[in-house]
Amino acid sequence: MRRERRLRAALLAAAGLLATACGPAGTAGTAAFRPAGAAPGTAGTASAAVGAVGRGTGPDRLAWPPFGPDVRIVMPGWLPAARREVPAVIAAKDFLLAYLYAEYRGNQDDRWTGYVSGAVRGALSSDLAQPSVTTESFTGTIIFSHLAAFPDPTVPGAVDVSECFDNARSANTSLATGKAIADRIPADQHYYLNTDVLAARNGHWRVISVDPVIYYPQARACRP
Repeated sequence: MRRERRLRAALLAAAGLLATACGPAGTAGTAAFRPAGAAPGTAGTASAAVGAVGRGTGPDRLAWPPFGPDVRIVMPGWLPAARREVPAVIAAKDFLLAYLYAEYRGNQDDRWTGYVSGAVRGALSSDLAQPSVTTESFTGTIIFSHLAAFPDPTVPGAVDVSECFDNARSANTSLATGKAIADRIPADQHYYLNTDVLAARNGHWRVISVDPVIYYPQARACRP
């Protein structure tokens, strides 16, 4: 399964469980390709992620991971009018960025774990451990759009944060060579609506479950 489908697969795995850019073009000889922001033999830590929650590193209050110059992530600045929902939306954005960065690094960064709680963590960890993740990175543009927040209908006090996901302008790359990998998935699967369920845990908003994704054309607004 390619990265174009990877975030979708992880979200579906979580939903099923709970019912709920690229760096240099390639390296010579036998040296392994590393995405920008990746140091040899190092990985992000959950403790670093927890420290960043609610303490954004960018002017948009988000904790932006160090993607390389050939990766562009478009994350809207939208925040809800309801003040209580604002920290939940910021946490959801930080989670999405951190999870994408784990994919970018071939599962060699786990800062995303600071934004989740409960069984959803195991589902996402299992997906990131797949060879199709650990041997690949990506380059290009990924666009989030049409963000919305609303009270969860089943979990008291929880907030659902939904967004459209568009990775039609991105491409997988091999971590071994840095070369692009052919895209063989149907065009409509590059566009879908995702919803994360967040709840307050020990004073912080965390993703506790993920609803099944909705593809274009059902998610009509998600395709430009």
